[in-house]
Amino acid sequence: MRNIILGQEEVYTANSNVWSFKRVKDIVNGFNLRLSNMAGGFPFEFNGTTWADSERLYLCGEFSDYTIKHRVIQQELLDSKSGYAAKRFVKSRFRNEVREDFPSFRLQWMLFCVWLKCKGNQDFRELLLSIPKDVTLVENTTTDRWESATIWGCKNQELHNKRVNLEKKLINRHQGLSQSEMDTLINLETNKINNVGEWRGQNNIGKILMICRDCIADGTEPKIDYELLRNANIHILGQRLSF
Repeated sequence: MRNIILGQEEVYTANSNVWSFKRVKDIVNGFNLRLSNMAGGFPFEFNGTTWADSERLYLCGEFSDYTIKHRVIQQELLDSKSGYAAKRFVKSRFRNEVREDFPSFRLQWMLFCVWLKCKGNQDFRELLLSIPKDVTLVENTTTDRWESATIWGCKNQELHNKRVNLEKKLINRHQGLSQSEMDTLINLETNKINNVGEWRGQNNIGKILMICRDCIADGTEPKIDYELLRNANIHILGQRLSF
């Protein structure tokens, strides 16, 4: 298994073996990279609850003190229409209520959440295993304005600019297409541009996905720091997690 270090800044030269993903419809080399935490369609069970996506479980960790207020916020997150809605409309409203110590365990909590999805959803396991082993996965957060954009992903402004220019040309050349057809064309063609610029950031989501992919392939478990998570005293929907 490759040596992947969470929390470490990385620089990846953009090339054909670096596959970036952002939107759930991104198609790269024929693969629909529905790898985002917010991607639906990969439900899993945990702690007696069905989680429609790993984003909402992760967000619950931000509000995981044993308080009535955090319990109410968690229920709002769970009841949201999507992982995106949970982050956009619930987390943003309660941003000041996030646990102050959350940064100290968020990487291991994210690894735990994504691994639960891997174990609990066969379709997601198969998606990860279908991606060639030598591919480096990168979450493209170039246009994200979240403060954690380069913690979870990487930015590559040069490549982004190149793709935007191609998108404009495609729109001008194919004005007779429907919006759906245009979106598909732009998706396929812009994602073919991979050899421009450098990716910079910690890329922890990409790393966690690669760790999980390697573990699934090898029949092993990721080295999750369960002691750290136990000491974090995490409560989900009223129950303290014992790990």
